[in-house]
Amino acid sequence: MSASESRVSVVIPTFNRRASLAKVIDPVLEDASCGEVIVVIDGCTDGSFEFLSEWALREPRLRVLFQENGGEAKARRSGIKEARFDTVVLLDDDVKAHAGLIGGHARSHVGSDHRLVVGYMPTIVPTPRRSGQATTLLYGEYYEATCRLYESDSSSIFTHLWAGNISIRRDNALAVASDAEGRLGYHEDLKFGLQCRDAGLEAVFHRSLLAEHSHSRTLRKFSAECQRSGEAMARLMNEYPSLEGDLNSFFPLSEQQRHVARYLGTSFVRPLSAATVMAISYLSGRVRAWKTETRSARALHVIQLSFGFNRARKVLLSKTSEKAHSG
Repeated sequence: MSASESRVSVVIPTFNRRASLAKVIDPVLEDASCGEVIVVIDGCTDGSFEFLSEWALREPRLRVLFQENGGEAKARRSGIKEARFDTVVLLDDDVKAHAGLIGGHARSHVGSDHRLVVGYMPTIVPTPRRSGQATTLLYGEYYEATCRLYESDSSSIFTHLWAGNISIRRDNALAVASDAEGRLGYHEDLKFGLQCRDAGLEAVFHRSLLAEHSHSRTLRKFSAECQRSGEAMARLMNEYPSLEGDLNSFFPLSEQQRHVARYLGTSFVRPLSAATVMAISYLSGRVRAWKTETRSARALHVIQLSFGFNRARKVLLSKTSEKAHSG
């Protein structure tokens, strides 16, 4: 591998995480394979731009871009377009690289110009356990299950992509998506994976490409994210109907569990069911009833996911019906 091939561009989209940016960027700059770090500020109002601009005056490899808030996918694409090296490593702004991560990504592309490389980023769970950490535990649980799926079937990388620690050739990344795409709002990673699959890329997962993911969500924010996840899943299934079995978040559930999830997530039941399990999770955490805290948080996830999914699907079906009648 030549000197130019061993150096890559690292793109980090960020939104209002000024306090943790140094911990994310420092390990990347310490890697000899890092040719540049492009941080794309997605309309932040927390001083991120000023902090990074001052840092960039002292560090020539650090480049700072600002865009009006347009979402992670748009920010990621803006950074890729500005990249100066053939291979691009994409990191989330809450993912801390372990030593050798960037060089490992660079080596993973030797011998292939059409590869999507996915690294491992286990969720950090602070110990001892404290109240309110059920959301982080669940997030880590879902992620680890996804990694096991990657290892059993590499094609699942495309249909279940978590893009916080991945790399790809710059020209491939620009070819799979366009600037004209609308904002999905959630599961931008998953859509990027589907686009890479449709472009004929090879996908590989390496646990040795290690980074740590710092995740923290309040129950209220977790609840809102679950609802957005369901809404985005419905839109993706509408765009990729042949993949319903892969994309349907309820697919691993039993038929009985699906019926319960649909009922609790209906518009007339959901306000009470969601509020109830959220209160149970919160109170259970305060008294250190950890199993109950986690189970109720998991129930909240299913309820809000189902509600968001059902609501978005109704809107999509209504639009389809309107088009049919107008046609």
